[in-house]
Amino acid sequence: MSKVMGLVPEIRPVDAAARAAARERQAQLLKPPGSLGRLEDVAAWVAGVTGRARPGVPRTRVVVAAADHGVVAEGVSAFPQEVTGQMLGAFGAGWAAITVLAEHAGADVVLVDAGVIAPPDGVAAVDVGLPTPSRNLAVEPALMEDEVRSAIRAGRALAGRAQADGVDLLIAGEMGIGNTTPAACLTAALCGLSPEAVVGRGTGVDDAGLWRKRAVIARALDLHGPHLDDPLEILRRLGGGELAVLAGLALGAGEHGLGLICDGVIATAAIAVAAELAPELKPRLLAGHRSVEPAHEHLLSRLGLRPLVELDLRLGEGSGAATALLLVNAACRLHDGMATFAEAGVAGA
Repeated sequence: MSKVMGLVPEIRPVDAAARAAARERQAQLLKPPGSLGRLEDVAAWVAGVTGRARPGVPRTRVVVAAADHGVVAEGVSAFPQEVTGQMLGAFGAGWAAITVLAEHAGADVVLVDAGVIAPPDGVAAVDVGLPTPSRNLAVEPALMEDEVRSAIRAGRALAGRAQADGVDLLIAGEMGIGNTTPAACLTAALCGLSPEAVVGRGTGVDDAGLWRKRAVIARALDLHGPHLDDPLEILRRLGGGELAVLAGLALGAGEHGLGLICDGVIATAAIAVAAELAPELKPRLLAGHRSVEPAHEHLLSRLGLRPLVELDLRLGEGSGAATALLLVNAACRLHDGMATFAEAGVAGA
């Protein structure tokens, strides 16, 4: 516990009165009770995390943290490492899935260089000063202790900036060639699972690549096994730059009273570490979707979250959460815009 003193903030509880008032309004709206299903639950969740019984459409920010990983040297990815920086450039140009979806959903996007080997010129990204790439987790810890702490503080600061800008909800997005391997390692360590239970094909490795990936994860878990009883050590040894920043972003969401929509397996792995460090964070989380990556189901179960959508997505970037944001916005519009039976002059049941 001494390792996290000063690092893990006090988490602000959700506003139970605002959530209860939203539930009461839902019961009075011009519809049979419960007939809008989970849209009613989502509206109440937004009310609770914002503290506003009628929150209106929430202001949302997508934070996309990008990083490269030393474990790519083990042949765990179907794509070359330079793609990370190239995709960061595509985000900056607005050409990627997450930037298109964010614009459609009315969210802004903040880019973070959490350890990119070849960051593109001319892209406005917050540089948090992490190593490029992180170290090979199959042979040594991915990050040094000062690096993981610095990354968590950077994520918390990003959440603080969002709160100061009037943001209500955050989406944690990521980009990093090879980062499904550290995400699978984190999942296995947190949930006590075997490599076979948590490893998928990521961005499309072939059968030989899948075998290598499982073997690398088994080596990493064996190497770091004596130290995996501490969430911070799990993140430091088996994570990476973007994962540590996103863990800090999740803690910062709780610290500053924001809601956080979880994306796919990589972002959710980082958020799950944050929830291990601060379990009271969980009521501020909403699962945007369920990825086809096998580790994601285990992470959602550990967090006690049920996804809003299931579309067989496996892209990352925050794209699944941004897709779910369209439903969150719709739920809030219904909650605020519908009339009650009394207001419409319609006889209630």
